[in-house]
Amino acid sequence: MQQQTAQQMGAGSQKGYQQMGMSQPYNDIPATDASDIHILTGRGVNVPDFVKFLCTCREGDLSTLESIVASQTRSPLFLHHGLLDAIKNGKVEIVRYLLQSGTPISRNTPETILRAPADQQIALLQLLTEHGWTVNSPERLLPRLIQTNNEPLLDWFLEHGADPNIGGPEGDLDQALRLAASQGTVRLVQKLLEGGAKMTSNGLGLFYAAGACPAGSIPHAGLVQPSAEFDKSRIPVMALLLVNGAGVNDKLETQHMTAQYPIVNAVMAGAIERVKWLLSQGADPDLKGQYGSARDYAKFRSSDEMKQVLGVSDT
Repeated sequence: MQQQTAQQMGAGSQKGYQQMGMSQPYNDIPATDASDIHILTGRGVNVPDFVKFLCTCREGDLSTLESIVASQTRSPLFLHHGLLDAIKNGKVEIVRYLLQSGTPISRNTPETILRAPADQQIALLQLLTEHGWTVNSPERLLPRLIQTNNEPLLDWFLEHGADPNIGGPEGDLDQALRLAASQGTVRLVQKLLEGGAKMTSNGLGLFYAAGACPAGSIPHAGLVQPSAEFDKSRIPVMALLLVNGAGVNDKLETQHMTAQYPIVNAVMAGAIERVKWLLSQGADPDLKGQYGSARDYAKFRSSDEMKQVLGVSDT
């Protein structure tokens, strides 16, 4: 009866957090003890040994930790909070002990490793793989690693079978590839290609590389004018994609409303140097996507220099 009540209380608390738009790293771990309601509502100080337990996990005091865990049955929520604190502080042996003691791995536990000291991250990831987690689990970290150009961890993920084509946790199948094309270094993109990334099919990679915009820029909201340095920075990636089989006039097939062709996307991004490069590689400025051709869009919204490059007049 006590366990059932705890589960009902925990479920109600978690649902309340979700309704308020608050995310928790443990919302897939059931409440099994009456005291879990205090942990769920930020009142863990009321749970015997909880504060001492967390401090022990942060400090890496294994003997004290063993004493606390062995003194009585601890709930999964209780143990998981200590696991998160141990991970953040890079306490590998504490994490090992907690996992061996049955502490669950929630959907968002692996992401916590990105907050750990860099020199402990791979050891921590390895521990998770020894307890059932895989690099292709639903809450995938690959997009985050690409976004931050974290090559050491990216190497580890690819070596352990990470599939760059299965997207991110929100069901965005192109997320990893799109981020790599629009933000990744040439070396990072090369590693993904070697890891099986399908960035040169369906026009995907070149399209997103050509249309990369500075943070906060929205082409549909107004004229985008990137710096020359930012504009040119994508050209080496575009060249790499062409060498690996992308076509300069490949059409992006998607259910979403997009420019579809790399050169149209480059015009929308205000990327004059990329447009020049695409033209030099044989891009057709008259191919029409869902926003018209590159020339159509340049006439609608672009700088005078872009119009000049594409031979577009204002009349």
